[in-house]
Amino acid sequence: MNDVANAMKAWAMTQPGPADVLQPVRLALPEPGSGQVRIRVVGSGFNPLDAKIRAGLAAIPTSTGVPGCDVSGVIDAIGPDVHVWQPGDRVFACAGGVKGCDGSLAEYMLADPALLAPAPETLELVQAAALPLVSITAWEALNRLDLKPGDRLLILGGSGGVGQMAVQLADLRGAHVTATAGTEARQALVRSLGADETCLHADVTSQPATFNKVLDTFGGVSLETGLQMASPYAQVATINARNTYDLTQAHAKALTLHAVFMALPLLTGQGRDEHGLFLKWLSGQIDAGQLQAPEVEVFHPERVADVHRRYEAGELRGKAVFRVAD
Repeated sequence: MNDVANAMKAWAMTQPGPADVLQPVRLALPEPGSGQVRIRVVGSGFNPLDAKIRAGLAAIPTSTGVPGCDVSGVIDAIGPDVHVWQPGDRVFACAGGVKGCDGSLAEYMLADPALLAPAPETLELVQAAALPLVSITAWEALNRLDLKPGDRLLILGGSGGVGQMAVQLADLRGAHVTATAGTEARQALVRSLGADETCLHADVTSQPATFNKVLDTFGGVSLETGLQMASPYAQVATINARNTYDLTQAHAKALTLHAVFMALPLLTGQGRDEHGLFLKWLSGQIDAGQLQAPEVEVFHPERVADVHRRYEAGELRGKAVFRVAD
C-alpha cells in the first residue's frame, strides 16, 4: 500500500452478479472505534457464503462490497474500551464479510474483539484463515444435535471443509462416525481424520438407516437423503436449508430438524462471545495435535474472481485462502 495513513487496497463487488464483478479497489483506511480492533490481514478465507452474497442469493453484503468472513492476521490498532488485545497479537476469526461488518479481503479490517482468538502457533498464519467458519459451523451443528458418546452419526459430505472438522470433533466426543465422500481417495482422508466407516455419496442409501444423528453439509437432495437414513426420533442438522423439501420422512419418523447458520451472530450481534471462546479452544487443540486443519490452497487476491468461478464449477478440492500479506 502506497500511503498506509490514508488508503488501503481491497477487492470488492460494485453490485451483485457473476464473478467478474469482483475488482481491486482503493478504500479509506478504517479507524477502530470504541470496542473495535483493526487487523492487518494476512489471510482471507474463501467460503461458499462469499459466492452466495456476490451472486445476490444472500442479500447481506458489506457496505463496501468487500467479501471475506474468515480472517487471520495481526492486530494493528485498538479502539477505546478494548482491554484484552494489544497491537502485535496474532489472531484468527470469522469476523465479517456480511452486512454490518467489514470484509477480510482487504489489507486491513475492523473487527469485534469478542470474535477473535489467538491464532494457532503450529500453523502458518495464512493457513489459520481456513479454519473459523467451517469449524464453528461443525461445532454448532454437533451442539444442536446434542452429540454424545455412543451416538451413531452420519455425515453427508465428510471430506469438505465443514465435514472434515465435524468428523474430528465428533470423534473427540466419542460418537461412532460414518461419513460420505466423493472418491475412494477422499474416503481415505476422512478415515484418517477419525471416521469409523466411510462410503461413496452414491452408495449411502445402501447403509442401514440406523443413525440417530445426521449432519448434512450440502442441502438439496442430500438433506432428503439424510432424512431417509435417519432412524425414528433421530435428529438431523443441515447447513443449507434454502430449498423446497419433501418432509414426508421427517413426519413419518418424528425427526427433529435443525437449520444451522453460523453467521447469525455477525448479523445480530448476539452470541459472538461463544464463537471467540470456541476458537480459542480450537487453537489449543490444533497446537496440541488433537485436531487437524483442512487442506489449504493459497491464492493471490487478484485471483478472487477465478476462485469464485472454480467454486461454482465444482473445481475447488480444498479450502481456498487468499494471502493478502506476509
